[in-house]
Amino acid sequence: MLLTPGWWFILKLIWGGLGLGAVGVILIVLGRARGGVRWYRAIQKEMAALSLEAERSGEARQKAIGLVIGTCREISDSFSPEHVIDAERLFAFIRAIAACFFPHSERPELQVSLGQLIKGLDASLSRFDQILHRPGLKQLQSLNVKTVQTLYRWSNGLVQGPWAKWYLAHQKRLRRVFWLRLVILPDPVSWVLFLSRKLVILILLKNLLLDITLYIGKLAIDTFDQPNNRPAAEDPENIEETLEALSHADPTPTRGYDPEIAAIRHHLVGLTTVMFSDPTFQRWRTAVREAAEVIARRHFPNADHPLEEAAIGPLLNRTRSLLSTLGKGDSIFFVRYLYQTRIETLLQAKEISTRVLTPKVRGILKTAVAARGWIKWPLKLYRRLKRFSLPGIAADVGWVLGKKTALMLIYGRTFDQACTEMDVVYRQSAAMDKSGSRRPADSV
Repeated sequence: MLLTPGWWFILKLIWGGLGLGAVGVILIVLGRARGGVRWYRAIQKEMAALSLEAERSGEARQKAIGLVIGTCREISDSFSPEHVIDAERLFAFIRAIAACFFPHSERPELQVSLGQLIKGLDASLSRFDQILHRPGLKQLQSLNVKTVQTLYRWSNGLVQGPWAKWYLAHQKRLRRVFWLRLVILPDPVSWVLFLSRKLVILILLKNLLLDITLYIGKLAIDTFDQPNNRPAAEDPENIEETLEALSHADPTPTRGYDPEIAAIRHHLVGLTTVMFSDPTFQRWRTAVREAAEVIARRHFPNADHPLEEAAIGPLLNRTRSLLSTLGKGDSIFFVRYLYQTRIETLLQAKEISTRVLTPKVRGILKTAVAARGWIKWPLKLYRRLKRFSLPGIAADVGWVLGKKTALMLIYGRTFDQACTEMDVVYRQSAAMDKSGSRRPADSV
């Protein structure tokens, strides 16, 4: 049956409507995808440049670059990369890079001096600034940690669907078939994914995670791949010089604290900690988390999980501020010996045994602390022991006290700076919440 002119007109209207609808969909997709695509391309370009660098590098650096690129590709290929957002995975990533340069060391991540670490942080700031100015990042600025976790739970539920399982099972084959991935997105399925705002945000979050992983990887490579990485000698002349320099440092907090945080800080770097326990990074991390809970609760008193109220924008900006401070070493008292000392050597500060803490030594210690404060007594105790005791014991105690004092200063100053930055993060996040600029998770 032939179609009448009226039917042809109706068909043209239908096709025209479908065409306009398709154009509208494409415009929406391109509008939402533009920033994310430019971001993704910039990262891929940087990874390609890193691959070219590997071809001109030595074996150790080449292996480390391959590890970084492989980890980034794993994140890029992941449908929902939530599983890689983990402190233990990050630590393992850094350790694996360090092992490329120190394959025979039990703790390769500690085979770097404080000076090298500071130098690496300072040199990396321009790279971190690139992250802060990435196209597409503005869409993430107001999201808080709670929203991100909600989105990941939603995406994990989505992945369990039958169509998602089929897509993931054939993902590599689809990417080989569809040349469109070379122009705009990984494959045509991504066009559909970008129609969902939630999935737009997830893809932008994956870009952010990929960018941060690449930043940390390059920082680790440049930090561990440095010459003259030898520990300073621990001889008697260095002992007294180091203790003398440390005795002029100021161990008092750089800011005022409420009683809760002050108690946390005292437990971390107080006299009893210096004398009778081993200062460790785990203790510092626990103290910072406890302080963060206090600060977050102060700014979000009605939240069930106040730590999760931190917004991404303030988190990134204040992380940059923290890196800048650590990179310059402005807030930490360093002396020549400590600057040249490997972290592994510095962490070898053990408890002073009861064999050394004789009643006479305890009396000297009590008098020294009462008269001059705990920052002064390591030098005074060392000099007393050198005068009245065995030289070997004096040397052992001197280095233990020097390392512990240095660690207390480092942990104390970095704790202070972390608290300052966290206070800004939660204050700015609370301001976003009150102004309504932050969307709740169910509206994303």
